[in-house]
Amino acid sequence: MNSKKIVIMIDDKGEVQVEAFGHKGGSCTKATDPLTKALIGGVIEDRKKPEFYQNDVTIKVREFE
Repeated sequence: MNSKKIVIMIDDKGEVQVEAFGHKGGSCTKATDPLTKALIGGVIEDRKKPEFYQNDVTIKVREFE
């Protein structure tokens, strides 16, 4: 099971970077949006990692006789 975390970095110039780890699909955006809005008023630059394009879906299969 992958753990999910969000890292917030603030440099000495006051620039804020919010990065999500362990999230797939749009869950990273849902997790980081409230923080980004609270810290800097919204997203200035958005860079999507490959995980954004992956689905966070579990498929359950049942067999019927």
